[in-house]
Amino acid sequence: MTKALGVVEWQGIARGIAAVDALLKSSPVELVMATPVCPGKFVTMVCGEVSAVRNAVRTAEEFDAGNVVDSLVLGTVHPSVIPALTGTAADPAGRGSLGIIETFACAAAVRAGDAAAKGGQVQLLEIRLARGLGGKSLVFLQGEVAAVQAAVRRATASVEDGLIVGVEVISSPHKALWEKIF
Repeated sequence: MTKALGVVEWQGIARGIAAVDALLKSSPVELVMATPVCPGKFVTMVCGEVSAVRNAVRTAEEFDAGNVVDSLVLGTVHPSVIPALTGTAADPAGRGSLGIIETFACAAAVRAGDAAAKGGQVQLLEIRLARGLGGKSLVFLQGEVAAVQAAVRRATASVEDGLIVGVEVISSPHKALWEKIF
C-alpha cells in the first residue's frame, strides 16, 4: 500500500523541533526526517495513512503558522520519492539526459520530484534538501531527452509560482559530470 507523505519547513530550528513534537503526538505517523537545513531552517517529513498525515501537517502548521515556509501533503507519493530523499535511489541507469530542478523551498522540491516521477519514463535520482545550498533544494532525474523535458514541465507546473529558481535539461552530460554529481 502506498503511504501518504507530509512535509513542513519552518524558518526557525527551535520552533520547528517543538512543532514536530506536537505533530508526532497528534497523529500516528512515521517520522521520515527531522533536520536543520540551510540557512537556519528546519524541515520534517512524515508518512502514514492520508488522514493521519493531513492531521499531523495541520497540527504543525497551526503550532507555528507564522514561521512555516512551505508545507504539503501528497496523498499517494510516488515510490521513488523516499529513496531519492534518503540517498537510497538506484544508481543512474544508462545515464541518459539529466534534468535539474532548483527550488526555493524543500516542500516545493518534494512536490516537483513526485510530479516528475509520476509521469513515468524517467528515473528520479535524488532530491537534495537545502543542506549547503543556501536554503535551496534540487531535484535530479534522468531518462531519454523528451521524457526528461516532459517531466521537468510537469514538475515545474506542480510548484507554486515563485518557488522555482531554475530548470535545466542536459541532453548528454559528460561522464565526469555524472561521476562528480552522483
